[in-house]
Amino acid sequence: MILIRTLILGFPLLIAALACWAAVVSKRSHERPKDGLVVMLEQNVPALNPFLPTTEAERQITDLVHEPLLRIDEHGALQPALADLWRWSQEVTCWFGDAATAQQALERLQAQIGERNRWSEWHLDSAQTVENELRLRFTEIAGTGAQQALEVIADLRPQPAAIWRIEHETPLREAWDQFMAASPQAKPIRRVWFDGTNACEIVVAGSAQRLIDELRTSLDAGTAKRTSLTLRGEVGALVEPVLDLEIRPGRFWHDGKPVTAEDARVTFEFLRRNDWPVPNREALRHIQSLEAHNDGTRLHVTFRKRYGPALGAFADMPILPTAWLSAHPQAREMDFLKQPPPGAGSHRIASREMRSLILTPVQQEKEAPRFLFSFAVSPLMTQIGMRTRTVDLVWPAPAADHTQLTQRRFTPPRQRLVVLWNTRHDILKNTRFRAALAQATDIGDLIRAVPGRLGHADASFFAPGLWFSTRAPRVPFDLDQARQTLADEGWPRDVEGLARGAERAFRFTLLVPDGDTLHRRTAERLVEQWRRLGAFVTLEFAPDAPALAQRLREHRFDAVLLDQRFEVSWDQLPWWHSSQADSGGTNFCGIADPQIDLQLEALAAEFDPARVPERLRSLESQLLPLHPLLTLFTSHEEAATLPGAAGETATEALSGTWTLRQLAVPTKHLPTPPLIDLKLRLPE
Repeated sequence: MILIRTLILGFPLLIAALACWAAVVSKRSHERPKDGLVVMLEQNVPALNPFLPTTEAERQITDLVHEPLLRIDEHGALQPALADLWRWSQEVTCWFGDAATAQQALERLQAQIGERNRWSEWHLDSAQTVENELRLRFTEIAGTGAQQALEVIADLRPQPAAIWRIEHETPLREAWDQFMAASPQAKPIRRVWFDGTNACEIVVAGSAQRLIDELRTSLDAGTAKRTSLTLRGEVGALVEPVLDLEIRPGRFWHDGKPVTAEDARVTFEFLRRNDWPVPNREALRHIQSLEAHNDGTRLHVTFRKRYGPALGAFADMPILPTAWLSAHPQAREMDFLKQPPPGAGSHRIASREMRSLILTPVQQEKEAPRFLFSFAVSPLMTQIGMRTRTVDLVWPAPAADHTQLTQRRFTPPRQRLVVLWNTRHDILKNTRFRAALAQATDIGDLIRAVPGRLGHADASFFAPGLWFSTRAPRVPFDLDQARQTLADEGWPRDVEGLARGAERAFRFTLLVPDGDTLHRRTAERLVEQWRRLGAFVTLEFAPDAPALAQRLREHRFDAVLLDQRFEVSWDQLPWWHSSQADSGGTNFCGIADPQIDLQLEALAAEFDPARVPERLRSLESQLLPLHPLLTLFTSHEEAATLPGAAGETATEALSGTWTLRQLAVPTKHLPTPPLIDLKLRLPE
């Protein structure tokens, strides 16, 4: 009886709700222009923090509003955005006992121009002195010109430059600033680079003992533990790579103010101060200084050491206005939500309400659509939008009512799931055993059995879809051959199906992050598949991220299931170099091979993006046969397009993976760009 009354009373209310919603949707659809796109999302209204998007939808919305210096387009090519060219150079600095000797060194170098013009041979672009400091700029970053130029002035005896590392028990910045302001011994300090909160490295020209003694006394004052000061080495001249990025003329923020190099400088300083897990943070760590040059049209970035992949830190990293960042030095989610910063992207925020967002194109003549986003949309409202055909995109794709859908599309992969092997484990140290486990892994079965929108991943160590992606093929599934491999190694299966050697069975533990259904289901399925091979695998769950990180640093695992986030970087040295294989390093697998070390070092020192693919293929030809990890699958989000008011043409640009940017600027109107559209330009 109660149920009948509830239905009788609730049905009119439901009809009223449907009518109200239909009216609202109809009103919006009539108000929007014909080129507008309506998007329904289940998620709540996002903060639109361009540096920390919480969902793929938020990432793609902020990508329309905010613009980076460089961009990776849908073809995986490196393209201009706010910056229209980049240039690597090399600055070499040396110090002399006095200004007169520095001037003498400059004059000796200037005398080399002559008829032979050795400056051209050295790729030496400029030379100048500042007191007792000689600064040289070379346009060739990997040549021998710097060494040849320094040999000309070697007999003038440049002062050695010592590099010291300082580590403190407590935050170092305040005590450091006090010392620099008060000590007369601070003048020989030429460079300061902070490595996190409690450590820094300094470059000291000339005799440094009195400075180091006074610095230790100053930093130890009021603390129980002594400050650690370690000499890292001495050099005759300081060599620093420099990246110059020219801001494209005619770029403006949505509030009408011009975009400048100062905006880029302040943005990257802001990111360096925060501990946000932004992509390519390792590259940001290598920055020595950022400066705005040439009346604000050039960003001048100096790095501590040779690090070619640093270019990736400037790709797809949004730039924000100086005025907004200055007003929000500790910007948090609510700052982006309540007072969003002006962007410089293709679309501006026209309206923002509790559950809706409207983006309009900045340049109407480009035929870009405007977007109407509705957030926190219930499944019922989604069904109404689909049936009334007043919606163009539903995100995520609804599980029911497939007859209303035109196309279902995956978003680009942002990460993949991998198994990392501990190559020091008694059993897993055998390369053929790791190969057999890879061969016994049925990826198709995993994708069908575990939840989520999953895609096939290749075996490469690098992000897919980029200009340097190798697309290395994975080991094909062949359970019989995998079993034969174990038998050939003296590990046949017993009557229970467990592979056994002379003294022990094939057993190991798989460490899994706890609290995630995808991880748990994948791990359980892997245990089943490897059991058919003859391996008995026990699952162990790490309670949280810090506990997992500690286990990895200490190499206390047999195998571990990890999410690998894709980045625009070709640096693999931290993960596979033997110097990182000790406890505390990031070579968790424990690979140690001198030839691979050389390949990794050469790759990290490669500045020319066009040469990266060849180096990567060479590295993977040596590293992949060792099977240090097993790639499983990529994860995606799924959306559905429908025949809405924008017409069928809105979906024609969608093929394979897609983004909102492809809807805003259909790829059929754009020519396929070269792999790298930014040219390395040298001074005239």
